[in-house]
Amino acid sequence: MSSLVEVTAADIGALLPALEAIYKDIHAHPELSMVEFRTASMVADRIEKLGYEVSRNVGKTGVVGVLRNGDGATVMLRADMDALPVTEATGLPYASQVKAKDEDGIEVGVAHACGHDLHVTWLLGAAQLLAKHRDAWKGTVLVVFQPGEEVGRGARIAAANVDRSRHHGRVDDHAAADHRVARNCAARQRGADSRRVAGGDKRKHHP
Repeated sequence: MSSLVEVTAADIGALLPALEAIYKDIHAHPELSMVEFRTASMVADRIEKLGYEVSRNVGKTGVVGVLRNGDGATVMLRADMDALPVTEATGLPYASQVKAKDEDGIEVGVAHACGHDLHVTWLLGAAQLLAKHRDAWKGTVLVVFQPGEEVGRGARIAAANVDRSRHHGRVDDHAAADHRVARNCAARQRGADSRRVAGGDKRKHHP
């Protein structure tokens, strides 16, 4: 049996054009925290077609996929989906033109200025490779597409998801580390404050 690294490395080149198209689509259609409906629907449909057991609307807009592949460790992979309330000025052909109302009812530009479009793309690529090469690994994979990272609320979803995964097998060190990070983020956010930056619609988070 070939190693997972070997078989996935051989496939990455062929997968890149499709992943680039996904990335550009997500980048051009950003969504604010906790309203990532389009992104969530897209990722849920894609991983469902790959054979994952999919839970939608987790914590409002989160998506969790489970791929069981025999006995072994349970590993969680996570990507955040939300964009920021900023106006994109890159001039790229796929730049965001999106405007939306924030939670205060103020119209703001919306852009993926923090890389979450890439995070979602990477996780979709990983999910596809893991589903294709099940002969190269054993265990259970949980893919978590987390909403609301920019406002801290989505971290609770990741934490709760790892708690549930303990019923399906051992959570390995990677998942346990993500669990601790999610717990810490959720705890810190309870005392966090989001303030507007003068002169624009950017937001700054203060722990």
